Amino acid sequence: MTPGLAAALRRFGRTFWAAIAVELLHCLASYTMLAYLIVYLAQDLGFGDLKASAMYGTMLFMGYFLPILIGALADRYGFRQTMVVSLVVITSGYFLMSQVTRHPAVFAAMMLIALGGAVMKPVIAGTVKATSTDESRSLAFSVYYMSINVGSSVAPFLANGVRTGTGHPAMIFVACGVVEATAFAVTLLFFRNLPVAEEARSKSLLTVLGEMVVVLGNPRAMATFAGVAALFALRERLCSRFGLEPLDLFLVGAAWLAANFLWDLLGRAVLGARWGRSALLDRQRLGDAHLLAFILIMSGVWALYSQIWTNIPLYITALDPSMKGRIEWFQAVDPVMIVLLQVPIGKWMGRYRPLPSLVAGILVSAAAVGTIHLFGGTFGAWAVAIPLAIWAVGEMMFSPRSVEYVSVIAPRDKLALYIGYGFLPFAIGFGFGPSLGAHLVRFFQELGHPEWVWYAFGLWALLVASALWLYDRRAGTGPSRLAPQG
Repeated sequence: MTPGLAAALRRFGRTFWAAIAVELLHCLASYTMLAYLIVYLAQDLGFGDLKASAMYGTMLFMGYFLPILIGALADRYGFRQTMVVSLVVITSGYFLMSQVTRHPAVFAAMMLIALGGAVMKPVIAGTVKATSTDESRSLAFSVYYMSINVGSSVAPFLANGVRTGTGHPAMIFVACGVVEATAFAVTLLFFRNLPVAEEARSKSLLTVLGEMVVVLGNPRAMATFAGVAALFALRERLCSRFGLEPLDLFLVGAAWLAANFLWDLLGRAVLGARWGRSALLDRQRLGDAHLLAFILIMSGVWALYSQIWTNIPLYITALDPSMKGRIEWFQAVDPVMIVLLQVPIGKWMGRYRPLPSLVAGILVSAAAVGTIHLFGGTFGAWAVAIPLAIWAVGEMMFSPRSVEYVSVIAPRDKLALYIGYGFLPFAIGFGFGPSLGAHLVRFFQELGHPEWVWYAFGLWALLVASALWLYDRRAGTGPSRLAPQG
């Protein structure tokens, strides 16, 4: 470490380093849980691949979507108070998770963990921003992201050590609870509240919902989407409780969409002068179609990424059951590669425009997921680590540039709003990716060629890259706005 860098790091105050310590501990706990969670749900608790993937995806969706709704709470009620509450909720969720085995209770514990994490995310990021200056902000966020990567790199080894050392997989959640309790102690001892602007305190949930209308669409449009999402999220329970087949749910979803669009056509004739006076009876209107298209395209990338934590571990254990004893080691490949190579790859990709960097990274990722079975089926389950390493290279190429690209396409007067919603692809991709992947796996299993699913995933990535390239051409961003960085 150079003397200048050491001096710059010493200028950050106690609250900054407390937030970094809490983030590192929180990531350590989160990724310790995630390293084995899908195998625990599907095999140890016997929920099966489809139900486990649905639970996993729902937890991740809530964890990434809820910050959009509740991010203003930290400003209104104080960072320290919000952090304390979030850590109490998370710790409770982990300890509950270690004790329960029935589906409703396990799902409730997972939702507590997701809720607590969702409350914490804006607090940590807000603290890093508030405790740094314009000159030191880049370094501050570099330290912040490094803490995430360090925690996620160590976590798989902690999960494996606890599970194999105790012989009880549920002890992983006890360890996670202890780690979060340590973060709670750090918060009480070292974290102090920060001054908040009065206008931030006055930001209400209605204001946040109003921003959602600007970006996503009016309440009618969001209600339509929510109905389809609810059918997807609850499909297993609806099918088992009412004896429905997947085709029946598809027809219900199609009927719901048809009814909503029919109302858009006939509502004015039915209501007359009352048309449009009620938010839920108004015509559906999308928000910024430009941003929505980008969100949906990038959601496809993160849906693929979710396979690393869900269907790839299940594939490895199916290929070689003995790998269950060290399945967490595979989860360490991605974060370790990022810690080692993110800086040089980031500098290299900084020479190019964001769009080519995004497309090139997704193409590398396509090669990674498309060769999972080629490596695993030819050389054995251990060789799946090779495409996982290739994926990490692609991720380092596209992930940092995605938010930058949002800043390029955003109107100048809506920059902060657009960047905030630039993280929505994580919620959608992580929320729906595990279940979509599990159903693809089941489809190819029924065809008698389960290995084809990995070629399908590779094609999926190619389609996403093509869609992003076409989107950029239609968006008209142009080389002048997407100039090389140097």
